[in-house]
Parts: sequence; C-alpha cells; structure tokens
Amino acid sequence: MLTAAALALGACAPAAPAVDPVNDRGFIPGGDYVLVGMDGETVPLRNITLTIAEQSISGRGPCNGYGAANNAELPLVQLSPLQQTGVDCGKNARIENRYFSVLQSATEMEYFGGVLKVKSPETWLIFERGVPEAQAQVSALDQARAGQ
Repeated sequence: MLTAAALALGACAPAAPAVDPVNDRGFIPGGDYVLVGMDGETVPLRNITLTIAEQSISGRGPCNGYGAANNAELPLVQLSPLQQTGVDCGKNARIENRYFSVLQSATEMEYFGGVLKVKSPETWLIFERGVPEAQAQVSALDQARAGQ
C-alpha cells in the first residue's frame, strides 16, 4: 500500500522543464535586445539593437545595420568581423563607432534578471529584452495594415 502511494505521488511530481534546443543558447535567450548602458553609463537614446541567433548576432546602430557570425558557443563570444551597411552617421558616429568597437571585442555574455550583459576587455554593454518603442510602433502599424 505504501509503495503504491509513493508511486502515485512520484507520478504527480513536476517534471523538469524541457530544454528548448532552438532558444537555449548557453542560458542566453535568443531574440531582440535594446542597448541601455555602455561604459558604465546609460545611453542617451534606445536606438541600438542586438538580435541573438544560434550562431550569429545582428542589429542596428543609430545609423547602420550590422551582423557577424559568433565563432564560439554562447555564452562565449568570438565574433567574425562586423559587417556594416556603411551609412554616414553624422552626430551619432561617436556612439555608434564606440558600440561597434566594444561589440567586436566582446568575449562573453551573461543573462540574469532580464538583463543581458556583453563583456569586452574594456567594458560591458547592457541590454534589455525587446525592441525600441519606435520600432515596436511601426511593427504594430505594419501588422494592422497587413490585416486589411
């Protein structure tokens, strides 16, 4: 009788969460992020993005799109040279160039409490999940138009 009760209770125990091989990137959730901090300070605008895929990263700076292969297994980072669109960035060139420089030298990522930290020998890049508000509004508008 006790054995049957123990087996019944064992069957009710919560199962260990399944690992999603598509989205488990060394405990670094794939998807979209927005830069909120660099060089120990907050960034002035939320207009720099990072998208993490299985073996690559991509995103947008204030002016240029970029992408690179990650030649290491996350959470480690070893990026191939960043491919950029090459648009003149004017007054945003300083922050975009600094971001690209720090990202290119990144060595690892850490995700905790909804915050992604990308570490380079110089500093950390700090990201939050999601896309910039302006991009989200455009996406919502595009979705609404698609339903017409």
